Amino acid sequence: MILGLGVLGCGKKTTPAEPVTKPEPKVKPKKPESPKTEPKTEAKIPANAIVNTLGMPFVPVPGTEVAFCIWETRVKDYAVYAAANAGVDESWKDFGSGFKQADTHPVVKVSWHDANAFCAWLTKKELAEGKIKAGQKYRLPTDAEWSVAVGLGQEKGNTPKEKNWGIKDVYPWGKEWTPPVGAGNYRQSLKVDKFDRTAPVGSFSANQFGLHDMGGNVWEWCEDKYSTVPVLRGASWNDDIPDDLLSSSRNGYAPGYRGISVGFRCVLVGGSGG
Repeated sequence: MILGLGVLGCGKKTTPAEPVTKPEPKVKPKKPESPKTEPKTEAKIPANAIVNTLGMPFVPVPGTEVAFCIWETRVKDYAVYAAANAGVDESWKDFGSGFKQADTHPVVKVSWHDANAFCAWLTKKELAEGKIKAGQKYRLPTDAEWSVAVGLGQEKGNTPKEKNWGIKDVYPWGKEWTPPVGAGNYRQSLKVDKFDRTAPVGSFSANQFGLHDMGGNVWEWCEDKYSTVPVLRGASWNDDIPDDLLSSSRNGYAPGYRGISVGFRCVLVGGSGG
């Protein structure tokens, strides 16, 4: 990864306490995809899923104490939150020329602060409606939980920074390079999918735990820090470098950063991870 700057949502550039990774590359505008290329429905929801009031399905992940949403937080999920809360930053609505986002695409241009605020709001909402019980809550996954959910074994190191790229030749789709067709939504240079930018969640096969897009589509914010700035996992539609696509790859940006290849996934504490 190349060292880069975190960018705050207010538009001012700030240097994180420790720049850790490459900035998102500039992408030339592309012709929007035809709606015909998108599936009419999302992936089938597993029978053991807990489905919340927004239609977000959560499944237990053995080796953790949480349930993971089977896909990344969608545009339509975030839209409900934004409509219910005055003052939510509207960057998530501004994708730039040629960038098309439908309701079932993962929301992008949300900061770590935004993602945490969404989880806090959803927790309060569902406690009030009796959908979840006292002691249960939504939050971002920890880096360690995310590693379990992507299928990694024991990692060496005490921090995400020390674990970065620590397990070589293991990718979300297996051990071969390059990724096979249909492995996920990655940069078009890899020629493994039909999407120019983000893809509808659930467009690709789930992993052994029933989770989609644990590789590709968007980088996902985690709860803890890479070293001094929040960590992200999973690579995105804009990545094609082998090291960046490793299951053990980490990224990190300032908590106020909002980018076109950054989103998030929620977990449910008390969701019987097992």
